[in-house]
Amino acid sequence: MPPKLMKTIIGAVVAVALAAAVSYGVISQQTADQIQTRANETLQTDQTAPAPQQQTQPAPQTPGPQTPNTQAPAARP
Repeated sequence: MPPKLMKTIIGAVVAVALAAAVSYGVISQQTADQIQTRANETLQTDQTAPAPQQQTQPAPQTPGPQTPNTQAPAARP
């Protein structure tokens, strides 16, 4: 879902919830206005779920001189 659409949906849900809360007398209109203002500011500045950035694999380095295996293979009985 595009980030802009997601922000719009979240903003609408917050507005409806606040309107219902004011309607039922749970919060005052002033409190609802403050919450709506904060929600709008957050939605404008916040990134809603930023897409994970793809990490590029580091270029394979040229193999350096390999150290010889100095351990003798274990003898099997």
